[in-house]
Amino acid sequence: MYFKLAIQNVKKSFKDYMIYFLTLAFSICLFYSFNSFQAQQAVMELSQGQADIIDSVMLIMKILSVFVAIVLGFLVIYANNFLIKRRKKELGLYTLLGMPKNHISRILVYETFIVGLVSLVVGLLSGFFLSQLLTVITANLFEANLNYSFIFSLDAMLLTIIAFALIFFVIMIFNTLILNRYKLIDLIHAGQKNETLKIKNIYISILLFIVSLLILGYTYHYALSLGINALVHLNIIAPLGILGTVLFFMSLAGFLLRFVQSSKSLYYRKLNMFVLRQVNASINSNFLSMSIVCIMLLFSIGALATGSNLNRTINNTLLYATPYDYTYSAYIDPEHPMYAEDFTHMSEQLKLNPKDIKEEAFVHEYCSDITTKTYQKQIEALLGEPDSSFYEQSIEVIPLSEFNKLRKQYDLEPIRLKNDECYFFTSIEMLKELIDEIIAKEKELTLYGKPLRISNTDYELINLGTSSNTGTAALAVVVNDDAIPKGTPLYSVYWNVTLADSIDIQGFDDYMNTKIRAYHQAQEVNNQPVSYSSVTSEHVKENSKGLAVIMTYIGIYLGLIFLMASAVILALQQLSQASDNKQRYLILNKLGAEKRMVNQSILFQLSIYFFMPLLLAIVHSIVGIQVVNSIVVAFGRSDLFIASLITGGIILLIYGAYFFITYIGYKSILSKR
Repeated sequence: MYFKLAIQNVKKSFKDYMIYFLTLAFSICLFYSFNSFQAQQAVMELSQGQADIIDSVMLIMKILSVFVAIVLGFLVIYANNFLIKRRKKELGLYTLLGMPKNHISRILVYETFIVGLVSLVVGLLSGFFLSQLLTVITANLFEANLNYSFIFSLDAMLLTIIAFALIFFVIMIFNTLILNRYKLIDLIHAGQKNETLKIKNIYISILLFIVSLLILGYTYHYALSLGINALVHLNIIAPLGILGTVLFFMSLAGFLLRFVQSSKSLYYRKLNMFVLRQVNASINSNFLSMSIVCIMLLFSIGALATGSNLNRTINNTLLYATPYDYTYSAYIDPEHPMYAEDFTHMSEQLKLNPKDIKEEAFVHEYCSDITTKTYQKQIEALLGEPDSSFYEQSIEVIPLSEFNKLRKQYDLEPIRLKNDECYFFTSIEMLKELIDEIIAKEKELTLYGKPLRISNTDYELINLGTSSNTGTAALAVVVNDDAIPKGTPLYSVYWNVTLADSIDIQGFDDYMNTKIRAYHQAQEVNNQPVSYSSVTSEHVKENSKGLAVIMTYIGIYLGLIFLMASAVILALQQLSQASDNKQRYLILNKLGAEKRMVNQSILFQLSIYFFMPLLLAIVHSIVGIQVVNSIVVAFGRSDLFIASLITGGIILLIYGAYFFITYIGYKSILSKR
């Protein structure tokens, strides 16, 4: 009997359960999809390195899923609490009719089980189809061949069932406890309590509002001034941002209504007077949750934008970072420069097959007699205060002939320099603004005791060789070959190789590692580099693609979860308010308010309530993304415009969907007799 009653209750309250059901189903869908990566390997042709990256993605997703499950657990409990509040009168009626509370609890348990089971089935089916799409996206990110067939992950399904079974179990206990806590009088008279202003003095509200703006303004300025170092000072930035956000919403309700009342034409237009009082009361009672929603939206926007931006940045940088198939680089001890002379004949000494190598080129970086401390003021103005060791670095000097060979590899025209000229550049994107300022203002520098005019007003980012780093030269100067005095200490040497088409790059790398190791062991201690390394274009591309995949999926996963959580909280609060204020809308109807006008007032009210925290979150994120972007540029030139469009589209789709469903649900609640 109780189970049948539970089924009837779910059918009868289907519209009330709609947001609860969609939230559960969407959560399960995401949870399954982002834990099914391991199964994707069966339909993709991946190298061992790419397979290892997929395993790493899977491990990261499992760790993240623990956090996500906790967030979703609180979210589902919050949504369930809304349903209990909506049904207080119904539960009170059961009690009046003599039904024991343990029997009412049994009905709630059955209802939770029914909704949970349906949500689980729908969510898993949706997740199954979404995981197919993720497989295609993953193959595209890795540029791997796809032998497509439907994939199913039993591990992901079991993990999803266990996680949500625990959540539903907690909800069942929660419902029993909360039902036992309520008295009959509370159930019968639910929704008849009025809100009181948290801050009654309008002048205190205005003062707090101004204080909130000052705190947020200072936080923005402080974060932007720190640049890349802002993440180190999050212990200061985050608390200030949270405090400013809470004060913003807390003070808003204290003066917003009176401020609007000063404009008679706006306040008395249509049902604005009623709507604005509703909004004012809602902000007053929910300022803390609105602050939390605003912060979650900030996290969501930041995660989505950063994930998609970093992916595009890394992909755009790959061609720039891999000009050669193979690069061997060595950092030289200035006290033992003889190694460099042997190094230039290394291919001969290693007895490599000339047919294996299509082209080879050497790049020598020499130490100069000036350090980065020369430009300390510009560095600190643009980058903050770097580590003191940064100022001890020598500005690197590169011979013109070798630099032009590099430019040829990038399909760039060679440059020409007069005897009194030099060419200033960097291969690190995040230092570009610094170099731009130097070549715009300094005009010349003194190198090896000789004044040289900086000839260029612009430059291209050029790597000195294939490298897993996105920049191999920090502050570098190109000069004519004969402008470098004999005996000048070497800073580093690059041996760049383009292999013949028939040669396997990875096989060549393995072969070279054995040869080079043996070569160095045969050298005298004083004739060896301080450090050396080798890298292939395949290795760089594989690692870069792996990082792109990891960051993209982390950003999408967390971004979607926070976005959904924010929208659900706002939606449930407004639907709860619709139930509480139903009597007020009935009075409006009796006073002659047209249905069209009432619907417009509902739309206006929801728009203010939904988009106020979103707008503040967007302002927060503009600053936050700029700070994060100062780190992203370490991977290459970023494109915030495209990332912003992608993020905006996702927010419009999900946040807008919850807004629309809330609007429909709000009208449905008011239309019930």
